Amino acid sequence: MNAYQRAVKDIADRRREDLDEGLSVWRNALANDEGLRAANAFYQAEAVKKAQRLPNELDKARAELQANAARLGLTQQTIEPPVRCKACNDTGYANGKYCKCVVKRVIQSDAENLALPQTDFGPAKKSAPKAISKLYDKAEQYVNEFPQNKKPFFIIIGSAGTGKTILASAIATEMLARGAATVTVSAFEMVKRAKDYHTQFAIDDYRDLFTPMLDCDLLVIDDLGTETVLKNITREYFYTIINERWLHGRNTVITSNLSPNDMLTRYGEAVFSRLCDKNKANLFTVTAPNARI
Repeated sequence: MNAYQRAVKDIADRRREDLDEGLSVWRNALANDEGLRAANAFYQAEAVKKAQRLPNELDKARAELQANAARLGLTQQTIEPPVRCKACNDTGYANGKYCKCVVKRVIQSDAENLALPQTDFGPAKKSAPKAISKLYDKAEQYVNEFPQNKKPFFIIIGSAGTGKTILASAIATEMLARGAATVTVSAFEMVKRAKDYHTQFAIDDYRDLFTPMLDCDLLVIDDLGTETVLKNITREYFYTIINERWLHGRNTVITSNLSPNDMLTRYGEAVFSRLCDKNKANLFTVTAPNARI
């Protein structure tokens, strides 16, 4: 059983627990209140009459039962708790696929999905090098627009040591705080996951290795261009990630030391055109001395 299947099971188990708890509250109320028992018996008897197409007072019985339940502070939500996810009704599946609640549960349960340290936005902005400080306003706007971003791609390219990683980490931390299923990976880790997925597909949990990068609400890829180029893996899987997220308008933050021309050469036109799509991407260039030196 892989992580996605375990998440579906956990969600179904939680739903059963919610319903069992509501049923227990109802049974305890019936056992301890004579008026509620009488009203419930009256309602059930009238419901049977209606089912048999006999004269009945079902409306009166329903009103009496509701009045007695209200007297005890019992609501419909208490007796039958609402589902926690309306998209899948707590089944774990929506439109034949894993529901977003499953994806979020899987991603948030795996610490390896957060490679970058959590960074508070305010302090990071105050201490940011001058060359990148103005981008924090753009980043804040980007976060505030989630999940309705007109341009879901946020690309930061430029020289080393200008604070690109810290800014990306601050965006991820803020998005996490707002409930977004977030994955942060280095470019090296991205290729490692792709390689494991490519070579270990027969393993039961192979899906957990790669697909969180496709499914998450926010993906951050740090230091693009520093990863190893593996034949049939690096370019192909990076294209898969970018194309999937581009097609579905999923928020994606990328930092890189590569120039646009180097990025085009390394990953090809198909990837480059998506990263630089003026309709879906914000592309920022930061040029400054290395603040770490």
